[in-house]
Amino acid sequence: MKVRLSKLALAELDAILTYIRAENPRAAARFEGRITRVFERIGQFPKGAQEVENRPGIRRVPLVRYPYVVHYGIIDGDVVILRIIHGARCDPWE
Repeated sequence: MKVRLSKLALAELDAILTYIRAENPRAAARFEGRITRVFERIGQFPKGAQEVENRPGIRRVPLVRYPYVVHYGIIDGDVVILRIIHGARCDPWE
């Protein structure tokens, strides 16, 4: 399935990468590679992640080794990445 990012998720990803690059460019490259692989896996297995409680159709994937969580849904036949947030933050829909 095709994977695309919402405007909000794209802005969040850009902010995350900008922050990491400022501290450690090599770590930013590793993070970018990891999140790209996660997006590919989500595209292959869109229903393979845990659903968010009280949010039907929304799924979440925590990034291994990184403190971020990807939230996505299947919209019009595509996987749409809705949010990429730090795992310590509250539910993004509260």
